Amino acid sequence: MPMWARLFVCVLSGFIVGLVGSAAHRMGVPWNIPYGLVLSLLLVGISAWSARARCDGLGVGFHLIASGAAAMLIASHASNSRALIIFGYTSDAYSPIMQKAGIIWLLGMVAVQVLVLVMPRQWCHVPPRERYPHESTH
Repeated sequence: MPMWARLFVCVLSGFIVGLVGSAAHRMGVPWNIPYGLVLSLLLVGISAWSARARCDGLGVGFHLIASGAAAMLIASHASNSRALIIFGYTSDAYSPIMQKAGIIWLLGMVAVQVLVLVMPRQWCHVPPRERYPHESTH
């Protein structure tokens, strides 16, 4: 696959992960079980690892830009009563994790991708698939 196509896949997967993670990061937070936040950050990590395996650091950079743009697009289109990403508020009615889930999501998304970027290159290497004798070489 040419480099531009692999970078396009990195951008597309980053944008989709940003949208899905922004929608799912608050699952379980009202009950102090932030499984949505953990799963969203895990999804970002897996997708960023794939981008690193596909295009090395450049792929992770494009992935980070696209996922951050998707999350900020959702955060910027919130009304006063309906916000998908809440940047933090204080209230006795809500648990501390619920008050900070949006901040943890946005900062955690960046931190996970930076960690993938600084991992050793060998951890992201996928060896080429071996051809079986019955496969054609065309």
